[in-house]
Amino acid sequence: MSSKFNYPFSMRIRYRIDNFMSKGSSSIFLALLALFMVGFMVMVLFRVIANYLIPDETLSSWMEIPWRVYVAVMEGSAAETDGDSNWAAKMSSIIGVMVGLVLFSSMVAFITTVFEAKLAELRRGRSLVLEKDHTLILGFGDRIIEIIRELIEANESEPDAAIVILAEDDKESMDNMIRDNISDFVTTRVITRSGVVTNIKNLKNVMAEEAKSIIIMNSAASWRPKEERKLADALVLKSIMSIIAVCDGDEHPPIICEIHSDRDRDLAENISNGTVKALNEVSVLSRMIAQLALSRNGLSVVYSDMVGFDGNEFYFYKPDEGWGGPLTFGESTHRFKSSTPMGIHKADGEIILNPPPETPVSDNDELIVFAEDDSTIYYFKEPVYNARVSGIPQTTMSLRNQRVALLNWTPKTDIIMEKLCSYLPAGSELCTYVPEINEDMESFKENLLGIYPELNISLNQMDFNDLNKLNEIDPQSFDSLLILSPGGATIEEMDAFVISLLIRIRQILRNSGKSQWPKLITEVMDSENIDIILNSGVEDFMVSNQFVSQIMAQVSEEPLALDVYDDLFQAEGSELYIKPISYYFPFDGKESITVAYGECVHAAQLRGEVILGAQLHPRQKEKDKMFGISLIPDKNQEFTFTPEDGLIALAKDET
Repeated sequence: MSSKFNYPFSMRIRYRIDNFMSKGSSSIFLALLALFMVGFMVMVLFRVIANYLIPDETLSSWMEIPWRVYVAVMEGSAAETDGDSNWAAKMSSIIGVMVGLVLFSSMVAFITTVFEAKLAELRRGRSLVLEKDHTLILGFGDRIIEIIRELIEANESEPDAAIVILAEDDKESMDNMIRDNISDFVTTRVITRSGVVTNIKNLKNVMAEEAKSIIIMNSAASWRPKEERKLADALVLKSIMSIIAVCDGDEHPPIICEIHSDRDRDLAENISNGTVKALNEVSVLSRMIAQLALSRNGLSVVYSDMVGFDGNEFYFYKPDEGWGGPLTFGESTHRFKSSTPMGIHKADGEIILNPPPETPVSDNDELIVFAEDDSTIYYFKEPVYNARVSGIPQTTMSLRNQRVALLNWTPKTDIIMEKLCSYLPAGSELCTYVPEINEDMESFKENLLGIYPELNISLNQMDFNDLNKLNEIDPQSFDSLLILSPGGATIEEMDAFVISLLIRIRQILRNSGKSQWPKLITEVMDSENIDIILNSGVEDFMVSNQFVSQIMAQVSEEPLALDVYDDLFQAEGSELYIKPISYYFPFDGKESITVAYGECVHAAQLRGEVILGAQLHPRQKEKDKMFGISLIPDKNQEFTFTPEDGLIALAKDET
């Protein structure tokens, strides 16, 4: 085998130069600098020889020669030759100028190129992030703006907060989108970086191990094909494993992610000893929409306020000095002035919403408190309001039969049908209308009939664009009409379908001449379309993208919040209802009664309920008045109620 030393010397020199230059910009700069110095020394030597042969009378000493050469090289002009006394000095200056132009221009061009390359690298978003206790978001999609808005709201009390986003999108396009949609960042800095979210090096660059919490976005929406959702879930799992690897298997920051598959969701939450909370958008939204169908109008406003930081939310609270003696949950509801305990977070991790009033609260337990902000929560050792009410009206109301219609089949439809069946009393009717029936739909309907034989469940095919076909189903005969958003290329297309269908239904209802319309409930993808939806006669709506984004942002600040939502949006246990005020206070023929909110709290406790606020019927159409919803008012605030008003109750059922 030939040794490399058998190659010609010139070839080996070129090889070493190639290796040296390939090391990067620093090697190129050093090479140019060395070339410049060699050229400078050659020109000095040439000038010394010229001056020795033909002395220059303008030189005061030999030491001035390097300065003359330097000036000629750096100025890049022949202006310096005017002061030379003879043709040899002038010639050396001219040569120096020419050498200077070549070498100095090369260095300037190189520096400019390196600077532009650095700017391009910064625009690509590959540089290191020097942050700590920041919120890290992996992925960039439709929900990102809503999540950023919520985190900005949550960070208002912090002097300097940071949100770092790592996604495969172009950094410049991400920055432009964020700036176009958010004008006021308050105290929060938003930093974007471009790269593969499952790459360990990229995760180290964004300081994943130093983050306060990590939100992993799912790249596939719930309406996308099954295979696409499975792949997106797999990428979320890989991102979680990459984060664990970055943290060397040690305790990692809380991870909040969205996973479609129940199996993968369980896998994610048990993948490490750290906190991983996996949200299922379809399950949460479906259960909530089912509850909206069976409650009075306005419940969606309560949900929207609850999940957003710009409003009220729940906190896990325990005084630093303890509860100050024996305490029951019923007593605790009277120990907060403008916030309300909803349940107990036991020391063993169990979450109980609306426990019996006599349930003890130990010093190791936390209360789940519904409040505007954690700074507004204050526990008093004595009751803040002494209620006088000692009894409640005897109501004999039982669950009434209902007729509910579901329009369109989406990934949420089967869950909504299942949840509605678990809520509806015997004899109720559930009718589902779809553009085209397939075997899976028929099979699901038959399974439901087997589980709930006491209900009338039907599956019908319909062309939603045919006004006559819509009229045949007699929309005004239903108690509730649920219009679901189908899949589409964009959320704008999905909302356009819902709005166009709403217009047709509203036309039919108007032509019927009946004053009593069914309750119209719909799903909105883009919050910008809320005003259009409201003008279409909708009484309850859910902004899906915004709602899920708000939950993810809230869970990133308090991971246990997801456990509360899971408990809240299910048939077992307690859910939110808006109940008539007559369930709590007798009117005795009066048109109105005036009571303090503290009396309402106590009356609800006598019914085994927790109330979060009141609904005033005259303001139900006023968007700027929260559609008549008043949440957690002061216990001493007085309300004048009419029989049409209601209280927002956390209760076991709607009776």
